[in-house]
Amino acid sequence: MASLRAHWERVSSLGIDGLAPEEERKVRLLNQCAIIAAVSLTGFALLYFVDIRRMWLGAAIDVVFAGLQLTNLALTKHRLYALAHALFLLLCNLQLALVAAYVGPEVGFQYYFFPFISVVFLVTPRRLWKLYPFALVSLGLYLYFELVRDPSQAWVAFSPGLTKMVRLVTIVSTCVTLALIAFLFDADTRAAEVRAAEEHDRSERLLLNILPPTISTRLKSGQESIADGFADVSVLFADIVGFTLLSARLPPGELVSVLNEVFSRFDELAEQHGLEKIKTIGDAYMVAAGLPEPRADHAEACARMAIGMRDALEELNRKKGYGLEVRIGINSGPVVAGVIGKKKFIYDLWGDTVNTASRMESHGVKGSIHVTEATAALLRGRFDLEARGTIEVKGKGEMPTYLVLAEKRAA
Repeated sequence: MASLRAHWERVSSLGIDGLAPEEERKVRLLNQCAIIAAVSLTGFALLYFVDIRRMWLGAAIDVVFAGLQLTNLALTKHRLYALAHALFLLLCNLQLALVAAYVGPEVGFQYYFFPFISVVFLVTPRRLWKLYPFALVSLGLYLYFELVRDPSQAWVAFSPGLTKMVRLVTIVSTCVTLALIAFLFDADTRAAEVRAAEEHDRSERLLLNILPPTISTRLKSGQESIADGFADVSVLFADIVGFTLLSARLPPGELVSVLNEVFSRFDELAEQHGLEKIKTIGDAYMVAAGLPEPRADHAEACARMAIGMRDALEELNRKKGYGLEVRIGINSGPVVAGVIGKKKFIYDLWGDTVNTASRMESHGVKGSIHVTEATAALLRGRFDLEARGTIEVKGKGEMPTYLVLAEKRAA
């Protein structure tokens, strides 16, 4: 059973690779309907064997058209979609008309035009709308055989008992065909909905890797401009010292792998401490605490993150021998945050607080966590600090700064 299902799926999927979702569903259903038609025609051909010497022509018609229906699979496999759709619709109308003429209207074979009318629209993509009139042809042929064609014009005469039996088989098989087509269409639709939901979830996860959840929600609700002011935020910049030297002796793939390993560990720490990763620039890493959701302990969260980054890099050095160090700068104060750009947009920060945090990193000491007076004031009593004294900071003049040594243990 499993192998049969796998074979059915393989044949149904002929020629669908790379198609748009609507086209994929239409071609898949076309393949399935071609198989159903071929199997049904073969089954009806076997019925004629009750009197094959008299009804060989009907068997021959069904066998020939069963083979022709299977040629649609070859056409879709070779991506001749328009030809495959047109041939399928033509074959169905022609075969139904020939058999209805052969057995006459009393057998009821013209009822098969009903499921075929719906199949025209189910298997034909919108871009091939010129094939839709095949449904009118089917309706016209049904009306002709039902209302105009005289039973005496049948090419072969059945006994009254055989006529009733074949009519019953025709009615039941017509209903089964309708139900089967509806089931296949519903199954493909549900499969498409599952795939669409999976793609949506994947897109959501990717979006949340770029933007904070609250910002993502605001963008999806239609808000075009996002800019918020935050009065109390801490911003952390980190730069990998020694990475430039490492890049000179490592091949590109290995270099990117090292940076990915380091920054992935930093990402884990940001999530652990509840910080918002803003961006990476080369071998520099930027995070912030206190936005987009305000928090009173933003400076402490950044300091714990910084200590964790330093420890993580030391651990990687011990395990991998990278010989890298990190230089970290932190500042606290007001910032403006928002989303910029139409393509590859990011959630970014602006303001003097951000610029000064960057200066703390660039004027810092490798392996140390360099902070401003504003940040130090928020950390006193909870972290061990070492006054660095007053230093000249580019664009800011002389500033008293501090180094964060460690978090104080609770008494």
